[in-house]
Amino acid sequence: MTRHFGAPFSVVADPHLRRACELAERGRGTTSPNPIVGCVLVRDGEVVGEGWHERAGAPHAEAVAIAAAGDRARGATAYVTLEPCAHTGRTPSCAAALARAGVTRVVVGVADPNPIAAGGADALRREGIEVVFAEDPRPFHELDLEWIHRHSTGRPFVRVKVALTLDGRPALAQGVRSALTGEAARAFTMGLRSRADAILVGSGTVAVDDPSLTVRDTEGAPVARQPLRFVLARTEQPSPDRRMFHDGLGAVHVLVPDALDLDFGLAGAGAIAVAYETERGLLGVMEALAATDVVSLLVEPGPRLFGSLMSAGLVDELVLIHAGGLGGEEAPSLFVGEPQDDPSTLSRPMRAVEAAVIGDDAVTVWRPRRYAEYDSE
Repeated sequence: MTRHFGAPFSVVADPHLRRACELAERGRGTTSPNPIVGCVLVRDGEVVGEGWHERAGAPHAEAVAIAAAGDRARGATAYVTLEPCAHTGRTPSCAAALARAGVTRVVVGVADPNPIAAGGADALRREGIEVVFAEDPRPFHELDLEWIHRHSTGRPFVRVKVALTLDGRPALAQGVRSALTGEAARAFTMGLRSRADAILVGSGTVAVDDPSLTVRDTEGAPVARQPLRFVLARTEQPSPDRRMFHDGLGAVHVLVPDALDLDFGLAGAGAIAVAYETERGLLGVMEALAATDVVSLLVEPGPRLFGSLMSAGLVDELVLIHAGGLGGEEAPSLFVGEPQDDPSTLSRPMRAVEAAVIGDDAVTVWRPRRYAEYDSE
């Protein structure tokens, strides 16, 4: 099941479930902390209603499809990517809405792992509605991987993006901002940012690169919807003169150890302190991010933060963009963690799942081997 390239839903055999996946994808980046969901209503072989969840607080996919179908929903089959919710929160129960609409059969991609909302299938069956789950739940698990991961682990899904030279260097010189990739790779990075709830960098990256961490269109202008911006300040807080604190595109959140206060200058620049439990290290950082409803996190790290994330086993997806130049032996290394115990055998905790050429650069996508069971062929 591809995520970034190719036809991501081609592995879904049922055309109505495949269409539901396509609809769900339209909500990526805007529904958090809710999942992305698509729904198709079919009666007598004809599609009578479609819908997807557009944003948190807006009607769910099933409700949108029912509204589109009107009276034609009675006697229809609903194809939905995620088990309809069985509880009433900011929006009514989707299972109850389907029952009221007169739907007689529901085909579900994957079960809902959220204990608060789960149970929709049982609720529908109690109403005499047939419920069938897809034979292969992996494509639908992949569709909502970040959200399912958040409910399974209690922490955000961590996607790490790194640009490298051909010899694996993240910069051309220590402490110097280096432009390695071309325009196509930068556009690809904008896409990664646009689909994330938040972007995280370390204070060292802020000092060297002075990044904006924004999503910009092809003309270089900031788009309307911007992800949250976080700076991890484990030992040193960023300077308040950095441009991200003054660009008017939303407050910057600074993650600080729980025993420390935010620097006076940062507070004056509008930064927001987010404390994390120091004793829990990076896991405490992830828990603090989850408490702010971050489901999908994009990290654009320097070598120190990259090494710490890899060593802690907190990288859920690694996106490497390789540029066609060489850094040389004076350029910094990407990984500065501890060496392997056995230098004669390479430890391989990650596996490649995608690759593509974008412009003059190459992209490879890696996942931990523990995710192999969810990959569709």
